[in-house]
Amino acid sequence: MNVHSFFIYLCCMNKKDLILKTTLKLVNEYGFYHLNMKQLAAEAGISAGTTYLYFDSKEKLINELYKKIIQDFNAGILKAYQNDRPFKENYFDMLGVAIDYYIENPDCFSFIEQYTYAPFLFKEIKDETLALLEPLQNMIKEAKKVKLVKELPETLLIALSYGPIVSMMKLFIAGKTDLKKETTKKQLLEACWQSVSIL
Repeated sequence: MNVHSFFIYLCCMNKKDLILKTTLKLVNEYGFYHLNMKQLAAEAGISAGTTYLYFDSKEKLINELYKKIIQDFNAGILKAYQNDRPFKENYFDMLGVAIDYYIENPDCFSFIEQYTYAPFLFKEIKDETLALLEPLQNMIKEAKKVKLVKELPETLLIALSYGPIVSMMKLFIAGKTDLKKETTKKQLLEACWQSVSIL
């Protein structure tokens, strides 16, 4: 790739990233149904034609944003996993990374909440194996096989692990708790652990 081609590639990537970031902002302000491609282009400072150059529909744009957030989120959680460590240490560190990600990216948390619990899920995502907390799900599945966690359905074990984090994040965003405090974070992680571990 020559310098000119690389410059064009870089500009394209920057515009695509700008569109995704602007979409995140507008969805959190107005919701999925009120997202307007013309408004998006105006907010991003680009032409509507440029927006359609990258995404030919609102659905594809929202799907792309969801995939990017989930991939970044899961990649961070996966980095916290070490194959040679006890399950408990990996569990604490992986959930700790999830909490830190949400604290640093509250807009991404709000977007995931909207998307996950919307009365619709776009078919493209339904057909993929793209799952929030997939690295943690896989680890819990293995832990269940060797009796390190309670004999409960895997979906319930994930809910007991992730549900308290969601609730605390909502309180954090509302200014009713401080998840940045190390003691609060540790108490939350311990509560999650107590709910799934075999005591």
